Amino acid sequence: MINFAPSSVSLMRFRCTSAIRSCLPCGKIVLLTLGALSIPFCVVMGNRRKGRKYFARVESGKRMKLWLLVWAGVVFVSGAAWGDKHLPDKWRAPLPVRNAEPLNTLFLQAPPASASVLPDNEVQIQLSLDVVNHLLFDKAGDNRYEQDFEIQRLTATYVRGIGSGMEIAVHIPLLARNGGFLDEVINTWHRWFGFKGGGRASHRNYQVHEWIARGGRTLVLLDTPAIGMGDVVVEGRKWLGQSGRSFWAVRAMLKLPAGNAAQQFGSGAVDAGLGVICTYQSNSRLVWHGNLSVVWVGSPTRLDAPARNMVQWMLAAEYLFDARTSFVLQVDDNHTPVVVGVPYADGARRSLTVGLVREIRPGLCAEISLTENQFGWLARIAPDFHLHLGVRWCR
Repeated sequence: MINFAPSSVSLMRFRCTSAIRSCLPCGKIVLLTLGALSIPFCVVMGNRRKGRKYFARVESGKRMKLWLLVWAGVVFVSGAAWGDKHLPDKWRAPLPVRNAEPLNTLFLQAPPASASVLPDNEVQIQLSLDVVNHLLFDKAGDNRYEQDFEIQRLTATYVRGIGSGMEIAVHIPLLARNGGFLDEVINTWHRWFGFKGGGRASHRNYQVHEWIARGGRTLVLLDTPAIGMGDVVVEGRKWLGQSGRSFWAVRAMLKLPAGNAAQQFGSGAVDAGLGVICTYQSNSRLVWHGNLSVVWVGSPTRLDAPARNMVQWMLAAEYLFDARTSFVLQVDDNHTPVVVGVPYADGARRSLTVGLVREIRPGLCAEISLTENQFGWLARIAPDFHLHLGVRWCR
């Protein structure tokens, strides 16, 4: 999202009143056009995993977590003392996208963020649509992990600056689980280019199927469409300051059980998290955003299995093509919150997201991104297909 430093840092404030209303139709057209053009690229990037033999449990990402800590420390100590220099007024990354693997989304996921906050009384509103297609069939003995369905997730985010270098944010999701509309599009694309498709041809299109079992005991069994609210996330961020080219903030997060746990729209429990955010501006065009968070999860009410606390990280590179356009490449990771006993499916929840953010008018931006699974070390266990569309504005 577009981020703003507190008033003490004197970041340029966007004003969007009647201009927003006049720009909304243009934003819709841009989003729809980008969405239509992105389908071929999105399909060709995804779904290679299922044509391969499932391999053993992948690493948990501990090396990367250590690297991120070292990187953050080096950035911190290499800069000058905390200062009051202006933050760049054109940061648009990172994208509000995290790994949407179904077990992952039951629990608190730290929203990707840059190290800045809104000035006092400024408001930012964001609407995001995520279309996520799942296909994964794997087993090991009496343990099973089977998913074949689609999720559409509409998230409304409200952010407000409250002064003293602080802001609060509320993320409210609406979820729909169904057979979707992408299966045949993906199958056709695979046929055209000779991709194996990971066994998609052997499964009926547009079905809703999720079966997760451990030790012969069923943890999740769903085969009907559903729609409902997801768990609500409340977040508070505090601006710390600037050290050289690096900018720092901290945050506290709380996930409230507003979703229907029986439909796997939430865990049914409260989760909490603390995190540190760093943004480092390499030069006038390249900006790095790093997030590191610890999440304590509550005991899920409808999963007959314990959940594990998580260390979550996110690293994003933002390249500013010009004053209005940013290209974003970001990776997010955490270990699986619930161990099923299937080596492949219990691997690291790591995904690679490639996106574009475009400022339509001052204070109004549109964004699009595609998230990849199985992209070497950069992506492991993630949905087959994840398309994100978003619009955000500030006043």
